[in-house]
Amino acid sequence: MSFYRYLLPATLFLSCALLPREALATGDSLYFLLPSDTVILRSDRLSGHLLFDHVLAPRQTLYGAATFYGLSLEEVYRINPELRKGYTPGSRVTVAIPREAVRPSFSADSIAWFVPVRYRMSPGETLFGLSRRTLGLPSDSLLRALNPGLTPETLSPGQVLKVGYLRIDGIAPDSQVEVSDPYVLRNMPLRTQWDSTMLQRNLQHTNGKAAWSGHGDQAKWMVLHRTAPLNSLVEIEEPRSRKTLYARVVGRIPEQVYDSRVILVVSPLLVKAFGVRDREFYVRTRHL
Repeated sequence: MSFYRYLLPATLFLSCALLPREALATGDSLYFLLPSDTVILRSDRLSGHLLFDHVLAPRQTLYGAATFYGLSLEEVYRINPELRKGYTPGSRVTVAIPREAVRPSFSADSIAWFVPVRYRMSPGETLFGLSRRTLGLPSDSLLRALNPGLTPETLSPGQVLKVGYLRIDGIAPDSQVEVSDPYVLRNMPLRTQWDSTMLQRNLQHTNGKAAWSGHGDQAKWMVLHRTAPLNSLVEIEEPRSRKTLYARVVGRIPEQVYDSRVILVVSPLLVKAFGVRDREFYVRTRHL
């Protein structure tokens, strides 16, 4: 058994050097991470999670990627709602990497079991913040050791720093973080406003179709509505994704463009958050 234990990583190491790799793919058709890969992390501002964009190689499945990273398929959809529409080789799958999975070092005879982990600095991020808040380290000594010559003065946005190593045999589910939907977190201010102003109001319940186009502000939660007061909030439940989001009424639905079955016209941000593909989709709403 011990012979095969050392044979596998050696085989992995040789395969990454001798076999052709699909451009930009992470891993290959057999393994989701190879020693030749580099994991570049970023920090999500809303959730605080460390995120990595895994690029699906040919014959890799979304379910396999979720399992490898210790996530359920629903958690992967929560982070990547657009993947509910489908995926192909080359699709980017954003996954969470728990801080505890990033190791500072490994023994010399285990090199084929680990992949280097790096971190891309965000604008305004400091060495202290990266060490203490993002990575949960007691000091910045590890980062200085892994990056000779590193000083706070030399940091710049987009700079990539070495932060440790990750095992290539996957992440255990019980060590994963609790994954929150980034769009739901981003929508939280409107949810808070809804809870504080609408719960005691006499609300109307409407079920029907929502429609969308590519026009509109890409960064705002907005809808067109037939009757709800302008500047009021609408609660939108999309049953397929099992998400409830909130948006502000900014105008009326053009009668000459949409038939009576359409009760909402939603902004592109809502389309991305729900992960819908069809130009019309079913929703349940509450509004004034």
